[in-house]
Amino acid sequence: MFESLNYEVSDGVALITLNREHRHNAIDTAMGRELPQVWSAFNNDPEAVVAIVTGAGNKAFCSGADIGDVPELDLSSRAAASASMKWTSQHNDVWKPVICAVNGLVNGAGLHFLADSDIVLAADTATFFDSHVNVGLVSALESVGLARRMPFEAVLRMALVGSKERMSAARALQCGLVGEVVPADQLLERAFAIARMMQGNSPAAMARTKRAIWAAKQHSLNDALEYAWDLIIENNQGADYEEGMRAFSEKRPPQWQPYSPDAN
Repeated sequence: MFESLNYEVSDGVALITLNREHRHNAIDTAMGRELPQVWSAFNNDPEAVVAIVTGAGNKAFCSGADIGDVPELDLSSRAAASASMKWTSQHNDVWKPVICAVNGLVNGAGLHFLADSDIVLAADTATFFDSHVNVGLVSALESVGLARRMPFEAVLRMALVGSKERMSAARALQCGLVGEVVPADQLLERAFAIARMMQGNSPAAMARTKRAIWAAKQHSLNDALEYAWDLIIENNQGADYEEGMRAFSEKRPPQWQPYSPDAN
């Protein structure tokens, strides 16, 4: 189905694998083209409730953009540039839950996936750095995204020191870059365990919950709370609200409606 990615769905969990192990899963032209396609496939797949994104092999999650085959970006304007780089779930307006399982080295553009995922796990062997400034590039988009999750100084240190200093998985946990560190051979097992905890939840309620929480990082408190109320009102007029109340009263598992991106 894809040249540079693997997409598999099992029991409601989609596993998206960056599949260029020979290039440390760097993003090349093909992957840059296919990432929006795989996120669309996940978003529109009624069988897929949660996604896990990881890298092939055990050495690297994603080493950034492939310098030998740089992804095509239209830098003629901000709008064109943004439209031509749609690599993550956030870039593609995906409101289903996304777990990032960091299986090894992460550099540069690979940090986009961490910045934009909802839950981030890392193998204890993972390392993190940002080499943009070492090669004359601006570390802006990744760093802006990370500044929503990490202390300001930690983001600046990673961006300005570059590849001369690598952050360990333990330090990444301290900084909030990742939420949990596990032994490397247990990484996917743990990611799937968390994904399956979500499977019994209302897909529509999770999507609106995710929207509300991410909006709190983008808007003022008052605006975020107003938007939260809009989402609550919208949700409580839907079928899952009635089904959830009825199932709770009848002491049975709820039968949720399939997720619809157009309804959120």
